[in-house]
Amino acid sequence: MPSKTSLLAAVLHALPAFAAVHEKLTVVPRGWSESAVHDDAEITLSIGLAQRNIDQLESKLMAVSTPGGLEYGKHLDVDATRAMFAPSGVANRAVQSWLKGAGIRGIHSDGHWVSFTSTVKTVNTLLDTRFAIYDNNGVSILRTTEYSIPDDLAGFVDLIFPTTYFGEAAANTPEGSTYTKRAFDSKISDVEDCKEWMTPSCIKRLYSVGDYKPDAKSGSRIGFGSFLNQSCSHSDLFEYEKYFGIPQQASSVALFNGATTRQDSATAHSEEVNVDAQILVGVSHPLPLIEHITAGSPPINPNLNHPAGTNDNEPYLSYFQNLLSQPNSALPQVITISYNDDEQTVPKSYADRVCNMIGMLGLRGVSVLNSSGNNGVGTPCMSNDGEDTIQFTPSFPSTCPYITSVGGTKGVSPEVAWDQSSGGFSNYFSQPRYQKAAVENYLANHISVATKNYYQPYTNFKGRGFPDISAHSVDPCYLAIVNDELYEVCGTSTATSVVAGIIGLLNDARLRINKSPLGFINPLLYSLAYTSLNDITEGGSVGCKGVDPETLWEIPGAGIVPYASWNATEGWDPVTGLGTPDFQRLKRLVLSI
Repeated sequence: MPSKTSLLAAVLHALPAFAAVHEKLTVVPRGWSESAVHDDAEITLSIGLAQRNIDQLESKLMAVSTPGGLEYGKHLDVDATRAMFAPSGVANRAVQSWLKGAGIRGIHSDGHWVSFTSTVKTVNTLLDTRFAIYDNNGVSILRTTEYSIPDDLAGFVDLIFPTTYFGEAAANTPEGSTYTKRAFDSKISDVEDCKEWMTPSCIKRLYSVGDYKPDAKSGSRIGFGSFLNQSCSHSDLFEYEKYFGIPQQASSVALFNGATTRQDSATAHSEEVNVDAQILVGVSHPLPLIEHITAGSPPINPNLNHPAGTNDNEPYLSYFQNLLSQPNSALPQVITISYNDDEQTVPKSYADRVCNMIGMLGLRGVSVLNSSGNNGVGTPCMSNDGEDTIQFTPSFPSTCPYITSVGGTKGVSPEVAWDQSSGGFSNYFSQPRYQKAAVENYLANHISVATKNYYQPYTNFKGRGFPDISAHSVDPCYLAIVNDELYEVCGTSTATSVVAGIIGLLNDARLRINKSPLGFINPLLYSLAYTSLNDITEGGSVGCKGVDPETLWEIPGAGIVPYASWNATEGWDPVTGLGTPDFQRLKRLVLSI
């Protein structure tokens, strides 16, 4: 068997031979103009080292996540996961040696990423490419439309960025919720009518939580991700607890990538994460909450929803890499992410890497939840590859097959599908085995042949279907406190926090009788738990009307698909997934497996 040294030597010997182009843009995204850049200009790039055994991830994850299997619930620890999937030392050394051979210094590697700064001239030669300055509405970025790497490095590198990724970091208020300010009243007697506002007691009644009392020491923990310079306000959380008669409970904080926690209301931008924390406390108190704050912004391919100067894509890669480095004892067993992006604005290689890391968290026993979005069938319904193809717009990371996507409902009695609940089919990820039967049932029995044929040019019926589950989002809205003011808050982000809180309660029940946490729950949902959900069969979603459904502002150049909609039906549908949770029925089920 050849040694690692001989393998590395063989790699280095072959470096001059370039492989096929590693990544390429068919056309430059709309609106960008090109100009030359000086050879001596500096550029900083990061090389994502290929993770090993990725072809085994799906089968291993299904084995530990499918009820009835011999490995069900036997989750891995940090060392076992790292041993199985971490990039090889050979890859790390080969990439660094390649860079050093090109005269590059100041190289940094954490074992997963190799980063460096060099001149444009050196990088152009290194990657057999031509970087240029691209301008769009006053934003200037340094990018290329394609790059190559040596033949014998191709298997060691997943991606290099930012190269073919267009965008500019500028944190904005994220999508996912809408806010309406209300008069603050210290009395809570007026908010117990579940037809006017959604309160903690209303949530518990709607989803049959009843008088279940979790144990703060059971080991069940819930986490929520904070991005885009947002931090949960502790004072707002305490005020919320006081307002609804909940014993005071703070969330702990973990800081990633040099992030800071901001408690000044003028700079905290805490709307989204405040709502996450408050709804979670309302559902799952006193289970411990952990806020993960991640600094930075990732690469973005702009589209009509996310122009060049408005990079509000979240730094998922850094977030999940940091989570995976933690021991199981520090990880929450359920994580809610109330942010989402149009799938097409996230480069495919980046999306693949993020999705695989979510799968690895599932192997560790973590349920990762994401709000499906508030855009119904989608917006802007126009491709961003320069081809201007009209198409539905799925959202990421909900389209990752290893995440649990949460859609939205409205009303209380009856509870029906919300017309802005995002859902549909991925253009990046194929349909996972665990949901094939459910999706095929929808396509065969609950959507007409004529409608299916009409939608065929606009969507990918063989893609991963989302959402998987849903919860209340609007009519009535939730009450939350932001910057010491009372607000009505609506959207799928609220639904995701509700479902995360209920999964935290289910984990609490299991851990108290020495069972494992639920981990990746989709195989359970589609094989058994769908009978313990409230199937939503009325209502539907709409979209592709040329306007932003949240603001009703016209989107110039957006694609329009007349009558675009998904209907809620018996079984799975791309509006509400399999339905909404019934805690008591779910508890009986998860304690029996």
